[in-house]
Amino acid sequence: MAQTRGTFAALYDNRDKIVYGLLGEQLKKLPAIHEKYFNLETSDRKFETTTGSAGFTTVPEKAEGAVYTTDIIQEGYSKNFTHTEFGLMFEATLTAEEDDQYDVLKKNTKWLAFVARYVMEQRAANVFNNGFGTELTADGSALFSTTHPLVRGGTASNRHASDDDLSATSLMAAMVTLQTDTKLDSGQVVMPITDLTLLVPPALENTAYRLVKSEGLPGVADNDKNPIKGLRSWTVIVNPLFTDTDAWFVLAGDKSLHGIKRYTRIPVSLREPVNDPRTDNRLYKVRFRASWGADFWQNTYGSQGS
Repeated sequence: MAQTRGTFAALYDNRDKIVYGLLGEQLKKLPAIHEKYFNLETSDRKFETTTGSAGFTTVPEKAEGAVYTTDIIQEGYSKNFTHTEFGLMFEATLTAEEDDQYDVLKKNTKWLAFVARYVMEQRAANVFNNGFGTELTADGSALFSTTHPLVRGGTASNRHASDDDLSATSLMAAMVTLQTDTKLDSGQVVMPITDLTLLVPPALENTAYRLVKSEGLPGVADNDKNPIKGLRSWTVIVNPLFTDTDAWFVLAGDKSLHGIKRYTRIPVSLREPVNDPRTDNRLYKVRFRASWGADFWQNTYGSQGS
């Protein structure tokens, strides 16, 4: 559908007025929230495949003069990241552009860039919104699961059997789980991480700040030190696109230690404006290709709240 004079009449009268909207100087660039904690990769293929590995289990005792026990490195789980294509076009009639006294139509490419970035943030947030169900890691389990299967046997967890609301007790329990149940596919416990990122929706922002910034235990009257703040370094990131107001997540602060990632096949591109040869309507287009997901679950933790 083309933008005509009739679809936004306020643009074309001769009265002295201000056209309100997120246009021109009022358009603020959408903050790139997910880029703070996603691993960002580029791709030159139709899809990307990641494959893990399961290393050696243990080094057994060996009697003097006895032969060495042998072991092999096994292939781990694989995951495909299939890029999704996105595109939107804005069409304005020649007449509408001629009579656009506030130059709103000439600035429409800012609208296209805004909604493109918004969609990228939505898709990134959905990795967590769907992390307890349809968002799968390479092992075939939900991103946050109590039964991640290990290649060389056994299971591991990055979620408690009973989800808890964000509190000092539940956050300290999450820290314990990250230290004791974050395992390699060969079965060893991953060494504890000291820098952590706490991801929350806006409804939990104040709670998160108190938990990781208070010098004393939050919410109690005694003078005990707050171990959450004292034992770890925390970054709190608030994402308004998380759909569950009770859900919260913990990731390794060093992004290379977790598997949450985005592949960019084609970055957000505003195509060169062209004219439709049949109508002279002006055509503006935005397009990009990308994929979001998690190839491995280690060094992540999630709770849906109670």
